Amino acid sequence: MGIRNRLEREFDYDIVDEFLDHFDVMTEVMEPTIIALEDEERRIEKINELFRLFHNIKSASSFLKIDRVHLLSELAEETMERLRDDPSAVSEDLIDWLLLVSDQFRAWYGEISSDGELEDIDPKILLVPKIG
Repeated sequence: MGIRNRLEREFDYDIVDEFLDHFDVMTEVMEPTIIALEDEERRIEKINELFRLFHNIKSASSFLKIDRVHLLSELAEETMERLRDDPSAVSEDLIDWLLLVSDQFRAWYGEISSDGELEDIDPKILLVPKIG
């Protein structure tokens, strides 16, 4: 019995299913949005889009008590908040870090969908690049 089974025991099936549908979509658009940060003309738009993605994941995972997903989304959201204050701080290191975050969310989506257990967070994600 994995995480999806636990969620479906604790919450209505439709809520879990809707979360997975939205989590799938959000993790699919995350990588191209991160890569688009390289375009200075669209950077602020993409920072705001990523902030909203991370915020939505944070809210939903908090409600469903998926702690690892919640904590990572909170860290990513806070990072995007700092970037809102200084969009010029986007760097190759930051983009690489955000891609690691995206990969982690995508892996967790697969684990939740297949009723597995959430793997530990990639330790490299804990090394958040400096902003500003």
